Amino acid sequence: MKKSSLSSIIIGLLGLAVVLVVLGFYYQYFLDGFVSLDSTFIVYTFLFIILVPISLLLVLTNRLLLISEQNRLVESQNYQNEKLWEMHQVIRPQRHDFVNHLQTVYGLIQLDMHEEAQAFITELYTELQFSGEAMRVAVPELSALLLAKSGYAAHNNISFKISVNSDLSGLTIRTFDLVTITGNLINNALEAVENLPSAERQVQLKLFENSRFFVIQTRNPGFISPDQRACIFTPGYSTKPGDTHRGLGLASIKKISEDYHGFTVVSSHPCHGTRVTVGLPKTERGGEIA
Repeated sequence: MKKSSLSSIIIGLLGLAVVLVVLGFYYQYFLDGFVSLDSTFIVYTFLFIILVPISLLLVLTNRLLLISEQNRLVESQNYQNEKLWEMHQVIRPQRHDFVNHLQTVYGLIQLDMHEEAQAFITELYTELQFSGEAMRVAVPELSALLLAKSGYAAHNNISFKISVNSDLSGLTIRTFDLVTITGNLINNALEAVENLPSAERQVQLKLFENSRFFVIQTRNPGFISPDQRACIFTPGYSTKPGDTHRGLGLASIKKISEDYHGFTVVSSHPCHGTRVTVGLPKTERGGEIA
């Protein structure tokens, strides 16, 4: 509820209390014939003016908190349903395509084109292995995101590989924040390679953990100079000149990770490319990367 609405309710309750007190005085003076004010009566009157609005306000506040919590649960459920539906939309055509792939392999074998069949099976195995890696994550919304990003990368002729050495089942941050971090990491990496030659369009995503952190890490070709890295977490800053539509992803990632006492580190080398690492602590205290 807005502050203005809450203020109106408080003023209304105080006004009601004053009206009731005035009616009490009217009853005392004109109906009962009292001509003097009793100190006890004055004390009770002021207590009435103070306690009644406070009591009503507490009841109202409790009710508003319950409504707010119910709305939050509904929003969370709707968000999860939306992500599960997105996953369904991604998996359904993959199942249909798989049937087509099997028919293709069968046809190649029937035509005695064994080398072509082997090459096709190898390519199909690589794609299925990626889907299997995405499904190993214990967060359905994140699996849906990875599958969707895989489709985007394939459509743009980008090699997108993931390695899951932790299913993130012990991660306690909000699912929305986890998806925001991972989505922005992948987006930044994909955007960094989309204009490179085809052979260099490679993005790697790693999910792993150590004794203190769950780690999400991306790697891609391309070099970010030290001067650029000094500004890269500034909201609105982009390594691409004149690009006003980007530059918010890393700032958002850094803020969210630090809200959970984690970290975001960017390292870059002219020969080895760029690596972005986000660590989310297994405990509330957090710490440095091991």
